Amino acid sequence: MNQTVKIEGMKCAGCVGIVKEKFEALSGVREAEVNLAEKKAVLSVEQELSQTELEQALAETKFTIIK
Repeated sequence: MNQTVKIEGMKCAGCVGIVKEKFEALSGVREAEVNLAEKKAVLSVEQELSQTELEQALAETKFTIIK
């Protein structure tokens, strides 16, 4: 199953790498494809993640989830 997440604050390829790494570290996420131009990530997940889980993944970064 795929879950799409809109992200604010990404400005470069380095940002994309950080977001990808943070999301792929979450339990249940098989892969994260992060798109800088569209400001989103498409997560391949076993089951849908909650808003809280997604926000916690990026808590120590400068990036935020757009609701």
